[in-house]
Amino acid sequence: MVREMIVAVIPAKGESSRLPGKNLLLMDGEPLVARAVRYAKSFDRVARVLVSTDSDEIAACAASAGAEVVRRGSELGGDVPLLEVYRHAVRSLGDIGVSHMVGIQPDHPDRQTDINAAIEYTLKSGFDEVFTVDREGRRNGALRIMSSSALNAEPPTWCGTILDDCTNIHTPADLLICHRRLAGGEVRHLTVEGKGIGEGQPVFIVAEAGGNHMGSLETADEMIRAAARAGADAIKFQTYKAERMATPDAVAYWRGGVISQIEHFKRTDGFGADEFAHLFDYARQQGIIAFSTPFDLESATMLHELGMGAFKIASGDLPNTPLLRHVAGFGKPVMLSTGAATPEEIDQAVDTVYGAGNFNLILLACTLSYPTAAADANLKRITSLKERYPGVIVGISDHTEPEARMVIPALSVALGASVIEKHFTLDRSREGSGHFFAVTPDDLDMMVANIRLAEQVLGDGGLGVAAAETRAHAQARRSLVAARDIAAGETITAEMVTAKRPAGGLSPTLLDQVIGKRTGQAIKAD
Repeated sequence: MVREMIVAVIPAKGESSRLPGKNLLLMDGEPLVARAVRYAKSFDRVARVLVSTDSDEIAACAASAGAEVVRRGSELGGDVPLLEVYRHAVRSLGDIGVSHMVGIQPDHPDRQTDINAAIEYTLKSGFDEVFTVDREGRRNGALRIMSSSALNAEPPTWCGTILDDCTNIHTPADLLICHRRLAGGEVRHLTVEGKGIGEGQPVFIVAEAGGNHMGSLETADEMIRAAARAGADAIKFQTYKAERMATPDAVAYWRGGVISQIEHFKRTDGFGADEFAHLFDYARQQGIIAFSTPFDLESATMLHELGMGAFKIASGDLPNTPLLRHVAGFGKPVMLSTGAATPEEIDQAVDTVYGAGNFNLILLACTLSYPTAAADANLKRITSLKERYPGVIVGISDHTEPEARMVIPALSVALGASVIEKHFTLDRSREGSGHFFAVTPDDLDMMVANIRLAEQVLGDGGLGVAAAETRAHAQARRSLVAARDIAAGETITAEMVTAKRPAGGLSPTLLDQVIGKRTGQAIKAD
């Protein structure tokens, strides 16, 4: 019997190009490298735990956690393949008969794989190498098990995989996502005033009224009634004071804009606490949720004190860290539009919200153009956001002009949007920047119907025989039958057998097993 000697190697260089000092960052008060050491030492099949590092600080941390330290030089830094680091660490032990090496990268702290079970799987399967992958089948660094022969081969000859859908930490946002998952706080769905949003919930449809009430409370009430009749889940307004939004030199950036932003926003900034309290109460009476986008700290505080259940942050304020931090601090769901934002800016905004201890985040794909041409809509941003921020609820703020069939929002649902926000007006011909590209009540009615139809036809993706298919399954499938009368004692040949409807007899998949058998009794044709 081959002697089993298994060592774990934890690669932990001092510098990280994307997240400085990553391996010493804290997760629940414990440095990532120390957490990896503790994980490796918790499995009895691992005989020794080595930390390979070029950093004095990491070496001290690793030793304190109970690991053996292997120092490596600059030739094993930078972008040198991890395989070289693993080889160096194992060779440093000399000829002690290592049978397998277990590689453990510290930046996957929420890994779930049982090392003992993974080793057993590797040994029984005969694989040269086994590594972990995420739910999309992408390789990650949670665990890598290699036989000693594979460690020195170019490349290993036979590999297997184990699912471990853990977080791979590259950014501060990743660190917070991981912290959230470990704390059991991963938000697959959340609730706003009794309405569920996210995984397993109906698409949350928001009629974005903005300032299209043009300062009239009666018009705002009429918009609430129309949105409720159309079946929207929520109607959203905007809350601001013009002088707190822009300087006098800020010009309009939307189509037809010829005035300053201050002049434009002064037309619709008259609603205060009393008006919004009325709108929130009136919406509840109509069976629809009303909330708003604040554009300054004072407005955000007022809306919070009125008991508003969720907040929306506009794309333009995505990098407005003071506002984002202030709103996130209320602990209520935050919908964040991502129009005209780089991935790094979105990372920073996510970091800000999570840093306030608020994991109730919804990211909205968005093109910040009024209106958005169909060629610029880029609905696939929905899937990009879902891939970049796993576990975060994703939707879309759609600025495309209404088309005759209102199919764009339904296409967004097919791509995985859990929230659809669409600008809303009572009349597109009205004067003002928010009307000409907004949906009317009739458009909204068609849009809601299309979204609900999309949800219905998308289903749950389950494979197998559906209840609706059972009759067809029985009558359209075939059974093996005799092509002619077959006497008792005859040896069955291919010409004696055919397949005909219905199902219920021997499946045609068994034909090869039937041919060559001798009949025990006579079989009539069919």
